Amino acid sequence: MRESSALFKKNVSRIVIAMGIWMLVNPAFAGEPVFEREINLRGTTNTRDIGGYQTSDLRTLRQGQIIRSENLSRLEASDFEKLEQVGLKTVIDLRTQKEHDQSPTVWQGENPPQFFHFPVGDSNNDWFKSQRKLMKRNRFTAEESMEHMIELYGMIAEEGPQSYSKLMDVVLDQSNWPILIHCNAGKDRAGVAVTLILEAIGVDRETIMEEFLLTNEMGRAEEKAVFLSKQRKKPSIGNKSGRGPSASAWLPIVGVAPEMLDAFYARVDEQYGSMDAFLTELGADEEARGALSASLTVAPQELAMGE
Repeated sequence: MRESSALFKKNVSRIVIAMGIWMLVNPAFAGEPVFEREINLRGTTNTRDIGGYQTSDLRTLRQGQIIRSENLSRLEASDFEKLEQVGLKTVIDLRTQKEHDQSPTVWQGENPPQFFHFPVGDSNNDWFKSQRKLMKRNRFTAEESMEHMIELYGMIAEEGPQSYSKLMDVVLDQSNWPILIHCNAGKDRAGVAVTLILEAIGVDRETIMEEFLLTNEMGRAEEKAVFLSKQRKKPSIGNKSGRGPSASAWLPIVGVAPEMLDAFYARVDEQYGSMDAFLTELGADEEARGALSASLTVAPQELAMGE
């Protein structure tokens, strides 16, 4: 904890502007698991199994098949060992090429999974440029940061289809399971990926939103927001005024909100007419979705037999 905080104080300004806050904030908030679905790793937070959710026809998503996470570049040897114990076969990285190159995942273990890199967005696009400007300015309100993050979900809907199509192709092949999906913070691009998988197998929107918002608790968003607000006001990062964004202004950036996922859904409906049409565009037509649900979920009687 002390070591992570010292590193944060030394590099926070440069890192925030260049590549986001996640690499240095997350280890400071690693701790004991507090959620049943959490996979507790020392080098990151918000790694979780999405198994256990129920579909509209009362089937249950199998445990240990789809995992979501923040980036893996700061995992420790014990973390990789834990993922290997899960039987991980595939890792899908949704980070930009720049994020991928700056913080590569170097697997420390005897049974590395196969890796796929499907970038969602480009570090030089308008959204990432506006993010760097926002961070460099170091003066923004909760309303501004919320608007900025809502725009991200519009960008994901605009620039993500090609990558999500490749992701769905991997997910539809059962030989690739278990699969871990991650981006940089593990909440936005990875959150949309999980949303698409849950939509494909017939999980209702209310449950999908609950899963999406679980990031705030498992990723310790409020703690991170307070931590960043205090750090960015310190003279040690060249902040002579002692001013900076409040914790509430940081919260939309380190956490998630219903408005964000709603913005993604709205953009999909606007461009494709419906989520079903969008999934079909991604290569997951009705037949493929039915096959995925049949293999990735368990019927109630099968669950009873397994108990």
